Amino acid sequence: MQEANTNVQKETAEVADANDPQTTDEQNASASQAVENHSKVIKQPEGSTAAKLIKEYAIVLFAAILQAIGVYVFIQPNDFSPGGFLGLGTFIEYLMRERLAISANISIASIVFFLVNIPLMIIAIFKFKKDFIIKTAVTIVLDSAFLALMPIIHMPQFIVKEDMGYAFIIAAIAGGLLTGTSLAMLLKVDGCNGGTEIISALLQKKFPATNISWFIFMLDSSVVVLSVFFVNPARYGGYVLIPMLLSLCKMFCASKTSETIIRGFSSAIKFEVVTLHGQELGHELTTSLARGVTIIEAKGAYTGSEKQLLICVIRKRQMARFKRILSKYPDTFAYMVAASEVYGRGFTHQLKEGEKDTVL
Repeated sequence: MQEANTNVQKETAEVADANDPQTTDEQNASASQAVENHSKVIKQPEGSTAAKLIKEYAIVLFAAILQAIGVYVFIQPNDFSPGGFLGLGTFIEYLMRERLAISANISIASIVFFLVNIPLMIIAIFKFKKDFIIKTAVTIVLDSAFLALMPIIHMPQFIVKEDMGYAFIIAAIAGGLLTGTSLAMLLKVDGCNGGTEIISALLQKKFPATNISWFIFMLDSSVVVLSVFFVNPARYGGYVLIPMLLSLCKMFCASKTSETIIRGFSSAIKFEVVTLHGQELGHELTTSLARGVTIIEAKGAYTGSEKQLLICVIRKRQMARFKRILSKYPDTFAYMVAASEVYGRGFTHQLKEGEKDTVL
């Protein structure tokens, strides 16, 4: 009976508080203040938005310059295809120069590259975010403009002569490094070079587990196969497969370069250690290597004994010290796994609240 009276008194007090105008006003004010403070945390940008935009579009500009140099200086003068839509533009330019008297200062490939990207950009408008569309459109215009500008300013070209032996491979590798760096820089700021890269981005939306660099490599390779019918075989002693192989070499270098830059150079080693001395070993790893350690209680399936499982991610340069520490605990069992990328505190930059992530 006494418990029932107590419950009735509590309910009566709650009703009274709800009907009290002063209490309600205080609660509403507190809730409004909390929402306002949360909104401020989300909306406050990290640094100046204008400065960030300038930095991103400076990267877009530099990436377009690298793309133009890679194609014009190393690829086009040595008669092998850059792949993708630029490769198609190069084929068309090769055919038109054979049949028409066109000035050497006019880049047909840049014009074709710009025109064939228009329908793709229209499709992309309905599939990607506005920021990605704008940066890609700017990149396409800059790529076309710089490619058209190169012959006008008489940009020097790396032309391999017959007495230079296998120097063609240097042109393929250099072209791949430059175009691959260009692609990685653009993907880092949510943009791309257009053409097959837009198609690859569309494919990655459908198959997100696959790296976009390999989609680009496969699509560009399909264009390279066509180069057998367009290149001048006399340049390579009549061997029509040599320019195709050089194109594949260039694209492989570009793909690996972009993949390496996109994933970053933050590779590390993950150790998992089974031990009876979890706390002691974890403390020593934390103090000696300045790395966090996660301790999980574990049980041996065969012996049934209680143990601890330690998980620790370290830099490669710390591996020797890590092994020295483990040697002090001879009853431990450890194995390591190579981590191609590490994201988070102590290794890489983390997104702040309100900071955008990649569109891809």
